[in-house]
Amino acid sequence: MISIAVSPQSVVDGSGTMSPQDAITRAIKEFGSETRLAEAIGFSQGSVNRARRTGRPTAEMAVNIEIATGGRIKRAWLRPDIFGAHVTLIENLWMQTTRRRAS
Repeated sequence: MISIAVSPQSVVDGSGTMSPQDAITRAIKEFGSETRLAEAIGFSQGSVNRARRTGRPTAEMAVNIEIATGGRIKRAWLRPDIFGAHVTLIENLWMQTTRRRAS
């Protein structure tokens, strides 16, 4: 059995370490304001502000941000505890198993 530990405090992207708080701040900058991001993802401005302050958006918010940014801000950056490397590993293993069964 393979086990991978992912710190909820930071994840590594192509340019270095990005905390969830940095990722949500980056999403806010991309949209120009908390209000515009909130409108794009279907949340209130207060919810976006709380996520920025705490560095802990909801799982649904993380997914919506990834969709709204066209994948430029990854859900795994926003919630590595839910969508981090361990999830990617499981998805990859599942896909490999599915492909073998289809062959």
